[in-house]
Amino acid sequence: MSFKRQTSGPAGSAGVTRKFVSRSPAEPEARDITALRPIRSVLNSHDYWQLQEHRRRCDDLGGALFGRLAQLIRAKMADAHVPGAVDLPLNAVTGGSRVCFAIRGQRTQTRTLYHWGYPDRERNRLPVGTFLGVTLIGMTEGQRTVLLDADGVAGEVTVLAVHHRPEDDFAHYD
Repeated sequence: MSFKRQTSGPAGSAGVTRKFVSRSPAEPEARDITALRPIRSVLNSHDYWQLQEHRRRCDDLGGALFGRLAQLIRAKMADAHVPGAVDLPLNAVTGGSRVCFAIRGQRTQTRTLYHWGYPDRERNRLPVGTFLGVTLIGMTEGQRTVLLDADGVAGEVTVLAVHHRPEDDFAHYD
């Protein structure tokens, strides 16, 4: 985990020292993410590296919202299991998956996750680079977890089914 260092007090070569103030890793916006750990997820290697790029872009954008999202991505990646392609469970949510889920036990939703390229032919798309997208990717059918948003805990999300995964189409040609 990196800490941003701020200096306070005068600086110079006249024998005056600088006082370094480190940001606490347990700032309010990080506490609920830390409480979720370990975050149980199964990611294929492609999704792992795509999440790394989402995290990097969030860090570059800065601000409270993107900083919080980057922290969630960082925690998810740190705790993720990344098996080989053959060992990836068939019911794991991956980038490009069509996933059916429910938030707070309400009406079910079916969405297609995507990383960067907007899937023109699909309806009900969901970018991975959102709090919901990051939460869903790597989950398996029947798994439930806390859903965060920019302000805190938004509820609980449950994966009900994974209907289609692009990597399954490639398996038929091996």
